[in-house]
Order: sequence, then structure tokens, then C-alpha cells
Amino acid sequence: MRLRFALIALAAAYFFIGATSLSIIGLVPEMSADLGVTPASIASLVTIFALVYAVAAPGLQAALGGFSRAKLVSAGLVLVALSCFGSAMAGDYATVAASRVTMALGAALAGPTASAAAASMVPPERRAQALATVFAGLTLSTVFGVPLASFLGQTFGWRSAWVAIGLAALLVAPLVLLAMDRTNRGTKASVAALIAVMRDRALALTIATTALQICAQFITYALLTIWLLDHLGTPVSLVPVALLVFGIGGVVGNALATPIERRLGPETTVRLCLIVLALALLGLWFSTPWPALILVLAFLWSASGLMIMAPLQSRLVRLAPEAVNLSMAMNASAIYVGMSAGAALSGVFFTQFGLANLPLISVIAAVLALLVFQASLVR
Repeated sequence: MRLRFALIALAAAYFFIGATSLSIIGLVPEMSADLGVTPASIASLVTIFALVYAVAAPGLQAALGGFSRAKLVSAGLVLVALSCFGSAMAGDYATVAASRVTMALGAALAGPTASAAAASMVPPERRAQALATVFAGLTLSTVFGVPLASFLGQTFGWRSAWVAIGLAALLVAPLVLLAMDRTNRGTKASVAALIAVMRDRALALTIATTALQICAQFITYALLTIWLLDHLGTPVSLVPVALLVFGIGGVVGNALATPIERRLGPETTVRLCLIVLALALLGLWFSTPWPALILVLAFLWSASGLMIMAPLQSRLVRLAPEAVNLSMAMNASAIYVGMSAGAALSGVFFTQFGLANLPLISVIAAVLALLVFQASLVR
């Protein structure tokens, strides 16, 4: 019972880490209009968050990895909450951008620590299930966090969304302290250990796969709201519904990750997810006029994109069980490097080629991720 409570608390922490990074996707029109900047500028806030997270995550693990994991996750959530309040009170774009920096620092402290804690609390044969449980929080943030943020933004203004996320994160912080064993701690990672991970070909290419598949998704996802409104002509009132369907796909994918991985193994599961992801995005590029098919393709995109996370982490733990803290931190960094690159490329290609071709560029990145992962299997 204590283990289940701890994993649920860590999943809740991941929910708000995901909400802080992703909810802005559902707030692009409102924030753009209120702050007087372009949609691409709002999308670049994803890049700011992702870059800070990517750089900070390994460094924070190296500096603070020996402390109680419960305290680190809680402290990260408190910093996330305060930064959300800062965004809500911001009077201009620069202040919002500054709050994204501190928000990312809090998330970079909490996220990798939560993953490492989950992996450390169970025997090796249950790690995939524990990691899938914790990552369910990230999945649910796309199901409820992004559509709810979109709804709040349309109904009460975008600032209300950040207040709501901040209050909820502040409530989860003490829950983590209560649920987790405070003696659960990792070890500080040295620069030599960091270099050793990056010099391991299989580890490095598996982490690169994480970055590339996230990049593939965010090339389209960063401007998904605008793509739905301007390219497909979706009514504004239906955007939260479309985002909800996308999120439900993520929930289904995350739920299927453990049984499929047990049956096929992590490597085959990763390959399957990348193939489905590429095909779903290719279908979206054709921009079919049938809304129902668009929703099915978005569902498959989200399901494959979230299903892949647990088997990728399982492979990392299996490749380097002695360096789980560092490999999880670097994998978390890779996630946000992918978000950053994808959001940046989204803005560039939107400006140069328009919205229509974003899914095609995503397909190219997904295929590249598949090739890189195949290379990681060659020892």
C-alpha cells in the first residue's frame, strides 16, 4: 500500500511537471493576443522551458543527487508553483519568459528524481510497470492539463490557468513528502560518470532516440492549436475536445506500454511505436476533410508517442543499472531537448512554409529516430 501511494504521488508530481511545460500549447491564441506577440513567440516559450530543463537536469542531479529524493521532488514542485504564479501576474512577454526559466529549474529538479525514485523502489522485473505508473502523470497532463488550460484560457483568461496549475502543484508537494521514504536517496554523479554514459554507444543512441521522437512530435504539436484553427478550420469550441482526444490516446498508450513490453520486449516495442507515430503523422499531412479521421490519427499519434516512454527508460535502466540517476536525468534532458528543437523548428517551418507541411517534417524526424534506435542495437 505504501509503495502504491508513493508511485501515485510521483505520478501526480509528473502531472504538474507536464502541465507546466505543455499547457501553454492550449493557451497560444489567448496569450498571443493579450501580450501582443505572434503565436510563434508563444511557442518559443516551450523552447525556453525545454532548453533550461535540458541543461539543468544533469547538473542538478550531479549537485544534489545525494539528498533525499522526496525532499528534492517537493522542492521542485514548490518552485514550479511559485513560477506559475509569476506567469499569472506577468505584465509583458519578458516576464513570462523569465518565469518559464524558474519553472523549468523546478521541473528539472523534480522530474528525473521522480523517475529514479520509482525505479529504485521496485525489483528489476517490476521497473517497467513502476515507470509506466509514474509516467501516467505526464500522460494525464496531456489528457486533462492541456485541454483544461485551453478551456480556462477561453473562459476566464490565460492567467487563470497558471494560477490553477500553481495551486495544485503546491498541494502535491507535501503529499510527496508524506508518501515517500525520506531515506530514499541517490548518489552524486561526477563529470567522469557523465562522460562514461555519453561514451557508451547504446546508452547515447537510446537517449538520442528519445530526443528525436519528441522533436518529431513537437514540430507539429507546438502549433497544434493554430494548425487546427487556421489550417483545418476547426471551430474554437472544438479545440479542447480535439486536445482531449489526443490526451486520451496518450492514456491508452501508457496503459498498454507495460503489457506490450512484456510480450515483445522494450526494443521491439520502441520500434513499433516509432512506426505507428510516423504513419499517423503522415496521415495528418494529407489533411483529410473528415474530422473523425483526423481525431483517429491524433489518437494513434498520442498513443504511440506516450507508449514509447516506458520501454525507452526500461532499456536505459537495463543498460546501466549502476548509473540510473544519471541516465534518467539525461533521458529527461533529451525529452526537453526534443521539445526545444521541435518547438523551434515548428516556428521556423511555420514562417517559411506555412502550417500545412508541419506533419510531413514530423514524419522525417520520426523516421530518423527509428534509424538512430536501430543503430543503438548494434553492439
